[in-house]
Amino acid sequence: MPQYAGVYLNGDGANSQWVQVTENWRGGIQGDEIWGTGIWGLADQDTVMGLHSGNANVIQTLNRRVNQINFSDQVFANTGSAKWGTPELAPIFNNAATENQDNWASRFTGYLSITFAGNYNLGVLYDDGFRFSLMGAGGQRVELVKDGLNSPDRLAFADNLQLSAGLYAFQLDAYERLEAGVVQLAWWTPGAGLAIVPQENLFTSPVPEPATPLLMLAGLGLIGWRTLKCN
Repeated sequence: MPQYAGVYLNGDGANSQWVQVTENWRGGIQGDEIWGTGIWGLADQDTVMGLHSGNANVIQTLNRRVNQINFSDQVFANTGSAKWGTPELAPIFNNAATENQDNWASRFTGYLSITFAGNYNLGVLYDDGFRFSLMGAGGQRVELVKDGLNSPDRLAFADNLQLSAGLYAFQLDAYERLEAGVVQLAWWTPGAGLAIVPQENLFTSPVPEPATPLLMLAGLGLIGWRTLKCN
């Protein structure tokens, strides 16, 4: 069951947070090893997301509303686009040839609006890892998790989700250590193909009181793998 039942049709995006740390930053996963610098998994990602811009190991931070979750660094754009499509450059970067684009973490929060009850599935394209949580009423939660350092791939729920119309809160945490990095949230309905098809106007109405002022993804009524976009 959704956190808020009903159909919601207007909105303006999802919240995103970004933090990039230096190559010398050490977390709790491999930080005790001589070679163990950088982000190695979800525990490190969570720590990095809690660092402030004034920390000596933080290169940059950014908070921004986004109209889709489909981002990569330049290495992925150069090496992975032929197979996986071309995401947008992560907004924390400037596309400079000499720019350090390693050891970055991201977090996306908002509400997923289901406008038609039915079976759905969601998947994340990742490199290196991620955790996606979808929350309904009464503490109900389903998660997709890929921890550690991994080559690019897509992970979806093993079983389709039967969702009623309404708002479901979500959080997507993702990270990249070295070389290529990507995070993309997409969805599909049973019986559809697996092509990545951008879909307009998916982020819709404001969340009703007394909800926190997060933003929401909406309009999951068409078929096919879709990157989630908004107006």
